[in-house]
Amino acid sequence: MDNKIELRSIHIRDSAVLRTRGLMEGTLSLIEDDIRSFGRGSSGEALIALKNEEIYAMVKLFRPDRKMCRAHLEFVFTKDANADTQSAIVDRLLKYCFLEQFYHKVTVICDSENEGLERIIQGAGFVQEAVLRDEVRKKTGFIDSGLFSMLSYEYPEYNVCFVPFERGVAMVCGGNSYIDRIKLFHYGQKIENDRFAENVAGGLGLLDESGALARNDGRYAIDEEQYGYLPMEVGRASMQLAEYFSSSRAGFDVNIKFTQGTEFQREVWKALCSIPYGATVSYEDIAMTLTGGDKAKARKITRAVGAACGDNPISVVVPCHRVIGKDGSIVGYSAGIDIKDYLLLHESFTAVTPLGFKEA
Repeated sequence: MDNKIELRSIHIRDSAVLRTRGLMEGTLSLIEDDIRSFGRGSSGEALIALKNEEIYAMVKLFRPDRKMCRAHLEFVFTKDANADTQSAIVDRLLKYCFLEQFYHKVTVICDSENEGLERIIQGAGFVQEAVLRDEVRKKTGFIDSGLFSMLSYEYPEYNVCFVPFERGVAMVCGGNSYIDRIKLFHYGQKIENDRFAENVAGGLGLLDESGALARNDGRYAIDEEQYGYLPMEVGRASMQLAEYFSSSRAGFDVNIKFTQGTEFQREVWKALCSIPYGATVSYEDIAMTLTGGDKAKARKITRAVGAACGDNPISVVVPCHRVIGKDGSIVGYSAGIDIKDYLLLHESFTAVTPLGFKEA
């Protein structure tokens, strides 16, 4: 038995089980009508949370605004949903809201008599934003409630940090135990195809009026409070990248994890990590490493090695910028040739002691 939680939309066919599990009351016909009224729409949706195929909660998600910036959650747990199960359900809902539906703010109202839920949501990282007077009706009257909230850049399980350097910004993504992405941007470039990272950047005030990453005017400085929000490995990686760009670090002591890519691509990325700081190799050199020195085989895969370097998800820490053309030309870099040139020059004029890295 584990605490892995599955989420899905509520269905009419769930009505009997929801009544049996004590999540809804009334006749089956009435419950079915209620489920129909929940239907997923612009104002929200209803979800059920399952563990080991057993339903343990019903969750109503409300969207107070049309731009889908905010989600408000209401939980109804079964009587046998213990604290661990409830915590796992809250964690799964946060992942759903921030990383799958891309809300910037998630709120929960907890009345003063529900101390168990309050402990769980605070343990998940929610902070109390306000006290709502006479917010919840009970049989004896009305009671006050607390409004608890979490913003995208406060999500503790997986998050994004932005580290400025001379030519632009390094975006670091990951969780408490590993980094899975580092992407380099020019100042004035928009974050595309990553709505969560865009929400974080917007919430931290890092975007200009056009929605692109603003130039560094001090706004990228990370204060102690923000470090407190960051997942552990993201905080470590951001500090080490800042040291790298300030010429006080040559290597990285962080855990990385390749969460994408083919087996061949991952072999290329692992081979890149053996290139020393300040050195360069050719794509054919990497191919020779992968083929055990077989020149004929190496020539056949050199183009594929170049393509894998272009798809490297963890820039700088996995140093694909140190791979150049066989003739010494600086070619092929996803962030732009100018940034690749900057990184190579930066390393060639710096003398610091390298450190290691490890794969998660």
